[in-house]
Amino acid sequence: MKLHCIFIACLVLVALCSLANSEFIQGPDKCCFSYSNVRIPLKQVVSYHTTHLECHRSGIVFVTNAGNEICTNPNERWVQRLVNLVDARNLKEISDDSFDRSA
Repeated sequence: MKLHCIFIACLVLVALCSLANSEFIQGPDKCCFSYSNVRIPLKQVVSYHTTHLECHRSGIVFVTNAGNEICTNPNERWVQRLVNLVDARNLKEISDDSFDRSA
């Protein structure tokens, strides 16, 4: 009976240690498990970001005016074009802001 109690106590201790360790594991917050095929108009896109390198599928996540996050396939031509358009728009906004401040 004593051996049985020691075994259960060790089992509980191992379980608690594994739970404590799992809290410190840093993994990706969000990953794309499927891609949207719906083309998103530039005027609806606020920003974008790429998924974490540890995600099973790489993806580009567009954030819309409504706050929705849409996963897209980074290999799609329309996705690459939209990324370039968002980048160009952001650069233009930055240069316009710096021009306004100097005037």
